[in-house]
Amino acid sequence: MNSQPKSKLRPWLGFLALTFTLGTLTGQTFAQRMPEAAYGPSVASHPAMVGKPGDYVGWQTCAGCHRAEAQAFAKTPHAPAGEALPTSPATPTPGMSASAAAGKTIYDDMMCAGCHTIGGQGGEGGGALDDVGARRTRADLFDRMAKRRAGTIMPTLPPGMPNDKIDNLVDYLLTLKGEAPAGTKPAAPAQPTSVAGCETCHGPGRAHVDAQQAAGGDRAKEIAGAKRIFSFRASPKENSERCLTCHITSQKQEMFAHSQHAAAGISCGECHAAHLVREVKNQSKGSISYPQAAFFQVPQLPETVRWLHSSLLKEAEPNLCFTCHGNIQAQFALPVHHRVPEGLMKCTDCHNPHGSINRASLNATHWEACVKCHVEKRGPYVYEHPAVRVEGCVVCHNPHGSTNRMMLVRREGRQLCLQCHTGFHDQAAVPHSRLGFQTSGECTRCHVTIHGSALDPNFLR
Repeated sequence: MNSQPKSKLRPWLGFLALTFTLGTLTGQTFAQRMPEAAYGPSVASHPAMVGKPGDYVGWQTCAGCHRAEAQAFAKTPHAPAGEALPTSPATPTPGMSASAAAGKTIYDDMMCAGCHTIGGQGGEGGGALDDVGARRTRADLFDRMAKRRAGTIMPTLPPGMPNDKIDNLVDYLLTLKGEAPAGTKPAAPAQPTSVAGCETCHGPGRAHVDAQQAAGGDRAKEIAGAKRIFSFRASPKENSERCLTCHITSQKQEMFAHSQHAAAGISCGECHAAHLVREVKNQSKGSISYPQAAFFQVPQLPETVRWLHSSLLKEAEPNLCFTCHGNIQAQFALPVHHRVPEGLMKCTDCHNPHGSINRASLNATHWEACVKCHVEKRGPYVYEHPAVRVEGCVVCHNPHGSTNRMMLVRREGRQLCLQCHTGFHDQAAVPHSRLGFQTSGECTRCHVTIHGSALDPNFLR
């Protein structure tokens, strides 16, 4: 009774033994491969800490100067989980005026707490402000807000900020007239045990912050201090390697180093915006317009929402791809095409921009990329069309667009067939004589099931 289970188990034991043997020869086993994420970011681990824990300042300190980047960065999967943007502590003063309350909101929105400390809460780069209202006058504070203080890294206020908002900010600072309460002074910062936030990609920031603080307003020293941190101005290979230290799990990225994009000197930052939505260039003049837009309308998401839910792409597909692949954009303007310009399909539905072992960086081999949608052509068939197996669907169809029906590469179907079927298997009878096929019309008049057949090897009815 036990012979049947053993017979079913033996093939699996043989497969496991072969897997272990191959893994031993190559130095790794298939079981050691990191699991691929079913959805979301394909991040398997964080990079190892470079240098000492004291070399890191935390991403809240970065937010003190890089406000716009930090506000967008906090919404992305790159931001440390559970850590909010730096803010000032809740002020229990019951008599705070409406102007001072508005100033507190401005203080938090500009992330001044990234550098300044109030009540033991905030960064350490710009000093404590607990008694700034007693040390400074209104005129002095207003002048410091409107003009950058020489010798510090304090950034200027946003351009065009009205004076009434500056007054609100000054009113809030004037309410801070006492020393920090006992026991609220910040303790020694905890030494990080892993890299998180901005310094995951840009590297340790302590040297950069100290150099900028010591610059004292000297522009040359500030430029030199900016070079103390990795700012993604290196070669495309070095820039991409920073991203690939974390994005190593998904099979969609593991081939990037050998992809056509990498060979062309395109780094991850050319297509993805890690922490800031950049302005999209106006392409209303000189760009190709599609008449299909008047007949098909797809709901459009707000740009920030689209950015967060589309792998942080700088621009939506296919416009992002068309910035380089202008020849493909022209093909999509032809009468018969896949509905990519209308927004019903994306380039990544068929192609893997990070590279693959398939031709044209397709997600699947040959016809498998097509039958994912055209399931009626999948089969299986007893008699398959050899051209599909050898060349794929592109031997007869232009997948991007054509002036012919069904996106055929030739207008007449019989001329398309004659590209390969030139001898008609040495048959001289009509309609397969050398000059007699013209009287019989299209080849598909008889050979109907040209993609494959389960009944006839000649794909007849």
